[in-house]
Amino acid sequence: MAEGADVTIRVDHPHYVRNQPYVVENASEGDVTIEVAQAGRATVTVEGASGPVGNAIVRMFHDGQPVLNERTAADGTFTTPEIEQGNYTLVTFKEGYLRNRTTLTVDGEVSQRMGIRQESVLVTFAVSDDHFDPPRAVTNAIVTVPGVADVTTQGTGTVSVSVPVNSDYEVTVTKPGYDSVTERLSVRESETTLNATIQRTPAISLRADNDRVVVGESVRVTVTDEYGNPVPNASVSRAGASVGETDGDGVRSVRIESAGNVTISAEADGRTAEITVEGVGSGGAATATATGTATASPTVAGTPTETAGGLGPGVGVAGALVALLVGALLARRRGE
Repeated sequence: MAEGADVTIRVDHPHYVRNQPYVVENASEGDVTIEVAQAGRATVTVEGASGPVGNAIVRMFHDGQPVLNERTAADGTFTTPEIEQGNYTLVTFKEGYLRNRTTLTVDGEVSQRMGIRQESVLVTFAVSDDHFDPPRAVTNAIVTVPGVADVTTQGTGTVSVSVPVNSDYEVTVTKPGYDSVTERLSVRESETTLNATIQRTPAISLRADNDRVVVGESVRVTVTDEYGNPVPNASVSRAGASVGETDGDGVRSVRIESAGNVTISAEADGRTAEITVEGVGSGGAATATATGTATASPTVAGTPTETAGGLGPGVGVAGALVALLVGALLARRRGE
């Protein structure tokens, strides 16, 4: 081997064993003394309220150092390989079960039964929107703990639920209008809190000061983001044709040039929004008006009535008869 190399030495002997390989760092020529111990073996059986617990975790520590981290078979048992004889800390548990801990003396072939029981603890989920400083509580957010519960945050942005102990979860937080987030939750054997932050999904909104606009007049439109803040320099279009950009307050005036529904749209950072306003004619343009042009007058027995210079426009049958009677009366008085 090269001088100065790090060397790992393992011991293989029918009666003696080392739990950990012997490591020589920065090796140089010289003698090395390796301590070994007599070999032993332990069989651990894990049981719950209903009998053996398969897939339970078995951990063993010797002098504070981890030696084993394995799982039981379907019958709830696990047998160690050969390990050093001596005193061990034995810990058994499983997802959803409390830990059981004891001291196990291995002095040959030994057996140990370990009982574990199911338990849950209270976990509080706190959801806030960190767009704000300080962050603001988010109500009605849905917190999903896979296989456990779907719960909704209340007025304080929090919700609590009982979760099985000694388990790890990928918790998802969602709410309409917000980007969902996934947080890692490790539940041990005491109450805990998971803080999660979410923000609104990026979007823009467009609103007009009026939804009906006289043709030829302009309407003021405002572009805001998902939090109601003005969006400057947003592109504004009318019926697909650009009319300019919003100012620093997110505002743009748009002239309405035709009657009927007019689509106004806005775009900023790849996000779009649109609204429809109605173009309407002015009061004078929408109502028939009188003009100074003379029009044909109605006729009486095929004879046109008098117009300007005669009896006047619009004189009908009754007016003509009255005129004739008046004329006859005048002629009679002259003859008397």
